[in-house]
Formats: sequence, structure tokens, C-alpha cells
Amino acid sequence: MPRGECTVKVVSFDLDGTLVHRDYVDYFWLELVPRLYAEERGMSVEEAKRVVLASYEEVGPRDIRWYLPSYWFHRFGISEHLDYALREAARRVRLCEDAAEVIEALRGSYELVISTSAPRVFIEVVMSRVPLLRESFTRVFSSTSDYGLPGKPVEFFANVIRELGVEPCEVLHAGDDEEFDYENPSKLGIKAYLVDREGGRDLRGLLSLLQH
Repeated sequence: MPRGECTVKVVSFDLDGTLVHRDYVDYFWLELVPRLYAEERGMSVEEAKRVVLASYEEVGPRDIRWYLPSYWFHRFGISEHLDYALREAARRVRLCEDAAEVIEALRGSYELVISTSAPRVFIEVVMSRVPLLRESFTRVFSSTSDYGLPGKPVEFFANVIRELGVEPCEVLHAGDDEEFDYENPSKLGIKAYLVDREGGRDLRGLLSLLQH
């Protein structure tokens, strides 16, 4: 189908930093994990933070293990505390105000899906705390849990459009990472919208984009 004849049918959203604030996931990785590791090893929290953050950096976001709580909790010898940490992080899940407005405006007119690098355990935490997401989104795709892919490479978006049964230009994806949410989907012909709230570009800009 020629690009000019395409009409957007599906609006895809990144999760952390786009639909929900990153508070809960930052608290999980940067506060809870070091604290639990410190308690396990009998060291100060500050010393534990240095060890934990250095370990994160050693693995890095191009490695699937970087995204997986189960890997890190096993590596740090704190596996028995994973459920507790997820429950504690869940208390800090907050839907972004502009996301709530945009979801309300779009649902019923477009199929809404989530395309994220977050593993399923985090997706479940968010969904359990935000009824609007459970009610509004028809599909959730996790690059890490569903396809074993770190980040959101072009291959991930190819899988998403194949499973949705749509043309790339029938999808608009929004997210806050320039490479994973803008450049990579754009390479496939997916329309992409980069969220930059600090720069004054929030999700409300999607509404005017969809009108053109």
C-alpha cells in the first residue's frame, strides 16, 4: 500500500517514561536492589549502591540480562526478595497526566497497544495499579519477555506490526527514547512521535498529529 494512502489505525505507546512516570522503576533498581543487597551482604547502602550500579554498567542495555529482575536478584543473592521488591515498587506507579488525557481521547477511535522493553513482571505491576491501561489497551508487546530482544530494535517493531496484521504506515508509535522509540520504528515506515516533556513536547501533541 503506498504510504500516501495509509490511515493510522493503531497507536502504540512506550510504557516507562511515556505512559507512566519512571519513579517506580527507578526506585526498584536504584534504591530497593542496593538496599536488599546491603542487607544480604552486611554492608552500607552507599557501598552496595556502588557495587550494584557498577554491575548494571558492566552488563549494559544492549544485553538482555540488563532488563531482567530475575537475573539481577539471582546474581546478587536476593532472589527470595523479588516479590517484595515488586510490591514495594508498585506503590510508586503513577500514570502521566497527559497520557490519561490522550488515552481517553483516542480509545474507541484507534486500537491502542503498548510496545515496551519492560519485562512482563513490570508490565503486570503497572497494569495492576492503573485500571485505565487495563481497560484501554488491546495488546501489550514486550521486546524482552516476548522476543528475547534487548531494547526496542527494528526487529521488535517488525514483530509487532506482523502480529497486529497492519502495514507499518498504519501505526503511530510514541515514546521518550530517541533511538528506540523514534529512529527504529521510523526505519520500518512506522510514524513516530518523540516525547520530550522537559522540552514541552508531551503526549498531547499526538492529537494534532493524528488530525493531519
